[in-house]
Amino acid sequence: MRAHLLTDEALPGADEDAAGVLGEVAVVLDGAGVPQRFRAGCHHSVAWFSHTLAAHLLLRACDPARTLPEALAEAITAVRDLHADQCDLDAESPSATVVAVRRCEDRLEHLVLCDSSLLLHHRDGTVRRITDDRVDHLVLADHSAPSVEAMRNAPGGFWLARHEPEAADEALTGSVPLADLRAVHLVSDGITRAIDRLGLHTPASLSETLLTAPEELLEQLRAAERALDPARRPRKIHDDATALTLRW
Repeated sequence: MRAHLLTDEALPGADEDAAGVLGEVAVVLDGAGVPQRFRAGCHHSVAWFSHTLAAHLLLRACDPARTLPEALAEAITAVRDLHADQCDLDAESPSATVVAVRRCEDRLEHLVLCDSSLLLHHRDGTVRRITDDRVDHLVLADHSAPSVEAMRNAPGGFWLARHEPEAADEALTGSVPLADLRAVHLVSDGITRAIDRLGLHTPASLSETLLTAPEELLEQLRAAERALDPARRPRKIHDDATALTLRW
């Protein structure tokens, strides 16, 4: 496996994305940078949570006896146990989106939880994007932050990795033959802004650019964010942007 990591933090020294490769497993996590009031029960940073969870997930997913959801549930439990005695997790805690893939013989298994994405670039040139977009539908239905937060890891709402291991069962999972793939990209939503918010790319053109000119993509992305009309700017003008590209 050949891996290429592209990451650019929105603020120097405060990267809340996490990415890594261990054996046949690769992960990208995007720490959910919600306001402090929505994670007031925990004194740990979002970066601590996403980075620690990524490490635990990589270790557990390397065991082929575990499914990817089982590995994620065990990783969530392990991180919860690290700070449950210091923090009031019932009063909210940091959280993260998750994308994970694992090579298993001649197939690539995948798991996607919340709005980071997996781009499957097939040898026939087609690109399939897998994103758990439940949170986007809720935001469109009700823009108020308290209403959206009330649906976090709740029935009928949206799910991500926090301190509830059952969130792992809500992830999108599947597998694809390795022989069908030219490459795969695990990307945080700081990268897919180029599709969803800025209109710079389609999934196919984004995948091709990540393969051929990843640094140019970052320059293009940041310039477009700066040029956004103030009325259309999101709460964070820039977001941490991470893409982990794999080829076999």
